[in-house]
This record gives sequence, structure tokens and C-alpha cells, in this order.
Amino acid sequence: MIEYNAAEFVNQTNYFTGSAPQPFSVAIGDFNNDNRPDIVVANSGTDNLAILINMNNGMFDTEINYPMGTGSSPHYVITCDINKDNQLDLVSVNSKMNSISVIEGYGNGSFADQKIYSTGNNSHPYAVASGDLNNDNRVDLVTANEGTDSISIFFGFNYTLFQKQRTYWSVDSLAASDIAVSDFNNDHSLDIAATFYWSNKIGILLGYGNGNFTDIITYSTGDSSGPWGIAAGDFNNDNQPDIVVTNSVTNTIGVFLGYGNGSFTTITTYSTGEYSAPQSIAINDFNNDSRLDVVVANYGTNSVGVLLGYGNGTFSTVMIYLTGEDSSSSSVTVGDFNNDGYLDIAVANYGTNSVGVLLGYGDGTFGNQMTFSTGLFSRPIWVTVGDFNNDTILDIATANWNAANVGILIGYGNGTFASIRTSSTGAGSIPMYVAVSDFNYDNILDIAVVNDATNNIVVLFGFGDGSFLLGTAYSTGIESQPFALAIGDFNNDTRLDIAVANNFANNIGVFLGSGSQPYASAITYSIGDGSQPYSVAISDLNNDGYSDIIIANYGTDNVGILLGYGNKTFKTMKKSSTGLGSAPSSVAVANLNNDTHLDIIVSNSQTDNIAILFGYGNGTFATATTYSTGTRSQPYTVVIGDFNNDNISDIAVANSGTNNILLLYGRGDGTFGNETSYSLGYDYLPYSIAVKDLNQDNRTDIAIACYNTDHVETLIKMC
Repeated sequence: MIEYNAAEFVNQTNYFTGSAPQPFSVAIGDFNNDNRPDIVVANSGTDNLAILINMNNGMFDTEINYPMGTGSSPHYVITCDINKDNQLDLVSVNSKMNSISVIEGYGNGSFADQKIYSTGNNSHPYAVASGDLNNDNRVDLVTANEGTDSISIFFGFNYTLFQKQRTYWSVDSLAASDIAVSDFNNDHSLDIAATFYWSNKIGILLGYGNGNFTDIITYSTGDSSGPWGIAAGDFNNDNQPDIVVTNSVTNTIGVFLGYGNGSFTTITTYSTGEYSAPQSIAINDFNNDSRLDVVVANYGTNSVGVLLGYGNGTFSTVMIYLTGEDSSSSSVTVGDFNNDGYLDIAVANYGTNSVGVLLGYGDGTFGNQMTFSTGLFSRPIWVTVGDFNNDTILDIATANWNAANVGILIGYGNGTFASIRTSSTGAGSIPMYVAVSDFNYDNILDIAVVNDATNNIVVLFGFGDGSFLLGTAYSTGIESQPFALAIGDFNNDTRLDIAVANNFANNIGVFLGSGSQPYASAITYSIGDGSQPYSVAISDLNNDGYSDIIIANYGTDNVGILLGYGNKTFKTMKKSSTGLGSAPSSVAVANLNNDTHLDIIVSNSQTDNIAILFGYGNGTFATATTYSTGTRSQPYTVVIGDFNNDNISDIAVANSGTNNILLLYGRGDGTFGNETSYSLGYDYLPYSIAVKDLNQDNRTDIAIACYNTDHVETLIKMC
């Protein structure tokens, strides 16, 4: 006969958490740094978190209510240290609000205002887990979204926050199409210049240095000129910034020479070729004569045009370089791509789904175009450059209009590039324009994007290896159709700000940088129609040093396993059956048989059992072994703990159908026995349990969230 050292618990103590709170989940942590574990409960019925402060000996008082918002329905709550300040924070899953809330703790029992992050429309997140999924020593979050059969991953990072857009407009400024920044009046504050396509004007907004600007001052670009692109530079060597624009209808560039006080001369134009329809423009010194030159993307003639500057504000006749039939060249940029000391040209070929590179000879002339694919039907509309993988070699980034992504071409340093990598700019976004800077001051380049279809801006935050994380989207206004952006510090607070040309709204929007946040937009992985994930856990299942994701798929009767590569990506999900009609609702991970391999434990709510899948240490698992939890027990949550102090893992199950807590004691070889149950009371519906030494007697106690009562229950172990 096998003997067990069974634990004994006193009768439960209940704690009131409000009128009809419907507590759905419970977690434990020390929120006021008194070395006593406290309890937090997600009350789905009253849309709040209730925090019970441990007074002494496992007795609780001083309930703190943290409102989550009307209609939020918090389903699940966990504790972790999000911001690495050694104070516990809270993460709540808000089922009806389709979001998670991150609540940073101050360590004195009080908390900051919640930060809310969307898990997607109709996602109805059910559970959340925390861990480091990409080995950057930051806390990442994963939600199980039963409404959309998906999981959402929030990668922890230092994401820049922006204030709500401030807008500037005038009645005669229509269809803002491009934007540039410079100090046009020498007051050491950045100003803004923009093109207005339908008004045939440029507009100047002089900055006050505090994030505010004067009314728009306009200058004509000529009747029916259709100004499109704009850039600022000193073309006549008087140390005052000038402006150059592309006039896409009259097939010219136009130059406005600056007086240095914020005003400009009338326009002087130079032809870019008949039917050229120039769009984008870039400036630099292509022939090493210390004078600025101009290159334009000629959409109409499938070419780029180069105009050499004479240093007095005038330019040479245009030199044309073809970019290929039907290429519809839409954007140009400049960089030294082959490290020969001479500037080269990169062009976005919208029509042929490619980037063209023309290598410069250093005398103002260029070689024939080499092309690099941006992906089938991607329609690259804008191009820029930067060193995105910190190898001191220039890379190329494109805004892929039809693919809803930014494409990265990593440079080899010889003028050629690797195959394109892509980073999403958001579903249905239609990115129009990209610009590069370091927004979070980590010495790694980030990419700012304007999204025409979703009417927002977003920053892709760089990891320094050529990969990016999608930041929070900021609205530019309903039907604003942002076309372009520029970057600068407009209020002299050392934080980068963003100015946007909102084409359809006929205005200029300014987003001021204002601090940082730990999370941004979620990355979503579909895990199969009808899967209805109810629970999620994070652990390293195959001993490769990378965290993996484990999901209880209530709708498809299996456990899903996503093995991680350690770089924000995962292998295709593997499935392990939990039995026909099992409806798994909770999952936990532990080494149950002392073989150094992690095993998976899952509660099967419709077959009244728990299933154990023993791991082989390579991410695969044996067929499930089951243990009954009792007729009509409907086990909801399963957790692991040592309840009899024998240093062997035991299992605790919350049986919502029979209103009890079931304990199964481990033998250390992966088998369990000597089942003990603790009745909670009729119709209590226990949905969640958490385990911790609540009264500091070195014994594991149990806290229970009972959905159908107004209380949290505790079971204190006596022996």
C-alpha cells in the first residue's frame, strides 16, 4: 500500500468583493511590500479588480476596488513585474472590451492608471500569460482569444507615446501631399513646409518652439502646377534654407529661395521632361562640388531625373535615367550603397513591384538600374534608407502600398541587397510614406509610417537585426487620408515629434512625443477555426532556451503548442488531443515525473477529468493520461503546488460543477492518488484558484474565485 502525507485545510474563509461581482479569476502577490501575499480578484460582473490586503496570519482586509471601465468584464488577472522596478504590476483580460489592461504598481498598495491595449475586434480574450518570448529580458504577454480563435502577443519594449494630433489648416490649402521641416526663420525652432496639390501652393508654418505654429503662409507654385513632393536645403550657398518642390502637372521642379526670416522669393521652375509627372524629390551633392543637386522620381516617364545645382539657386538641364517599362517610379532616396564614397540612388518602382538602385560615379552621372523585388503586387510607393541591422551598411525600407507592410532590403555593402523582409503596418492600412529615426533613444533605428486607409500613423520599433515591432496607431482623423510625414523636435523637449500631411482633411497634423509605454499593438496568430482558446501558458518545452506557448483549445479538444525561435516568431502549431468532447479549459506546465522534461496538465471541463501529457523534452508529448475529477464535476482551472511539503508536485482542481476543490497528490513518478476534496458550498461555481503561502507558515494555501457568490474563498493549510 502506498502512503501519502495528505494535507489538511481548515474550513474556508470568505471575503466579500462587492454586490454581484461574479469573480472569475484570482491571483496572488505582495502589492504593498510588507512581505505578506495579498489577493487580487477579477470581478467580471462589476467591471473591477478587487484587491484584498493581507493583515496577518492569512486574514485579509482593506479591500481596494480598481475600476476597469463600464462593460469591460475582466475575466482573468495575473501579477508580474512589467517595468522591472521590483514592484508587482497587474495585467487584466477584459473580455467584453476586447482588450488587456496593464496596471503598474507603486509598491504601497496603490496603482497607476491602467494602460489599455486592444486584442482585436470581437476577440473576447479569455486568459493571459506572461514570459520572455524573444530573449530580450522584457516581459511579454500572450492572450487566448476565444472569440477569434487566435492568440495575441504583446512584446514588451520601450515604445514612444504621442499626444493627440494638433491640426493646422487654411481655407485655401487643399490636398496636403508632402511635408518637410527646417528652421526657415533662424529662431532655433523647427518650422514646417508642405505642398498643397489642389491649391497649387506651398504652405509655411513657423514654429514657436513649444509645439505650436503660426497660421499657414502660402506661396503659389503656378496655375495648375499640382505640387507633390517637397524638400528643404541651401541651394544658393547663403546659409539660409530654401525649398524645392515637384510640380507633377506642369512637369517641373520649382525653387523658392529663402530670405532667412521665414519668407521666400517667388518660384523659379526647371523642366523634368515632357509628361514626366515628377512626384518624389531628394537632394544631395552627387558630383562632389559642394553644391546641392536634385533627383526626382518621374512617375509619368518611368524614370528618375537628375538636375545638378550651380550653387546660385539655379540648376542644369535634367538628365534622365530609365527605370523600366510601366515602372511608375514614385519615390527616390539617396545613399552610398556600395561603399565607394559616391552617392547612389534608390527608387521605388510602384508599377513593377521593385526597388531600383542606380550606382553613382561621383561626377553626377549614374549607372544602369539594378532591381530588387518588393514582393508580388506589393506596389512600393515610398522608399528610404537606414542601417537597420547595425552592420554599418545601408539598407533600404519601402512602404508597400498594396501589401500593408514595410519592406526591408538588407544591404550587402556592394550595391546589392538580400531578399525583402516585411513588417506589418496593420490590417488594411495602405502605407503611403516611411521615414527613419530613433524614437525611443535606444540607438536603434525605427520607422515611422503614415497609413492612408486606416487614417493613422504608426512607428515600427527596431530591434537592430532588421526586424521591427509594431507600435500603437495614432489617429489622424476620420477620412483624413494622411499622405506624408516629417520628423523633428517641435517643442524643444529632446523628444522626437511627427508632422503629417493629411491629404483629404486638407490640414497639417502634429503629434508631440510624450514619454513611453511598455506595450503597443498586438501580433495575432490564428490557431484554427473553432479552436476557442480558453487558457494559455508559457514555458520552454524543448530545452532550446527559447520560450514556447501552450494553449488549451476548448473548441477543438486539444492542446496547441507553438515552439518559439526566440526572435518573435514561432513554428506551426502542433496539436495534442485531450479527448473527444473534452473541452479543455485550463492548462499548466510542470515536471511531474522527475525526468527533467516539462509536462502539460489540462482540465477537461466536459469529460470531467484532467489530462497529463508527458513531455519528451523535444516539444513532443505522449498520449494523454487522464484522472477523473468526479461525475459532473466540470473542472475549470488546474494548478500545480506542493500541498503536503514532500517536495513532490501535486495538482489542485477547481470543480465548477460540484463546487469543490480537488487535490491529487503526486508520487514523483508522474502518477497521482489519494484524492481529497473540499466542498465550498452549493452553487458557488469556483472558476479560478491560486496557490501561495498566505499566512507565512511555510505551507501552501489556496485562494478561490467563486463566480456565483460575492466572495473570494481561502483554504489555509493546517498540517
